[in-house]
Amino acid sequence: AKSISIESGELLECFQWDSNYDKEEVSDELADVINYCLLLANKIGVDPEQIVLNKMEKNAKKYLYLP
Repeated sequence: AKSISIESGELLECFQWDSNYDKEEVSDELADVINYCLLLANKIGVDPEQIVLNKMEKNAKKYLYLP
């Protein structure tokens, strides 16, 4: 979780001063964030795809008022 936060900060730096960004640099930082997220999911024994789908369902119910 610490590494995710650190890498997401580095990703944020790509957009710190304006909306112009280097696509390769953003891609590299995004890859780091995704990699650490996948490593954490593996470490705690959850399926990344399933937890994303579960969260999307929760958000839909919360924000779209679905049953």
